[in-house]
Amino acid sequence: MTPPTKFAHAVFGTHRYREMVRFYETVFESTIQSQSEKYTFMTYDEEHHRHAIVNLGPAPEGHVDRQPGAAGLRHLAYTWDTIPDLMSVYRRVRDELGVRPVISTKHGPTLSMYYEDPDGNRLEFQVDLLDPEQSNEFMATEAFAANPLGEPFDPEELCRGLDAGEPIEDHVLRSDQPRVSIPV
Repeated sequence: MTPPTKFAHAVFGTHRYREMVRFYETVFESTIQSQSEKYTFMTYDEEHHRHAIVNLGPAPEGHVDRQPGAAGLRHLAYTWDTIPDLMSVYRRVRDELGVRPVISTKHGPTLSMYYEDPDGNRLEFQVDLLDPEQSNEFMATEAFAANPLGEPFDPEELCRGLDAGEPIEDHVLRSDQPRVSIPV
């Protein structure tokens, strides 16, 4: 198979149109490319659109949002280049939307925060901590097999450590993984 050259965009149908547009516009600092009462196309880079929000109108009577444990896409993941970049997103989303991650975890290969949009779609915001070879090696360990989800971390504590110029490794690496230098 010839693999695709890139992942282009995600489209969300919603009964919470304005809230969803505000969330994605704020979280990704998106530029709205085209908008009407029915749809919004927005981007955060050179792509013509990365997210589209489709207004499904008011929820029909008896509508039930997705139930916990329901089948479907579990999350979309987005990678930032550096820990300070990732944490600046955390601070902005916290301050502008009052939204905090539902899960913050040291996976090992990545440091990740999982958010939920107004419809409950989950988004993983991550930074790679290891190079690809180191990531593959760690994912082949018994430690990772025993605990692929990793260890929780406190984003506020990480922000304090960054602001204080503390060594970052203890804030972002799991307790059961080899110590490597993490650039800030």
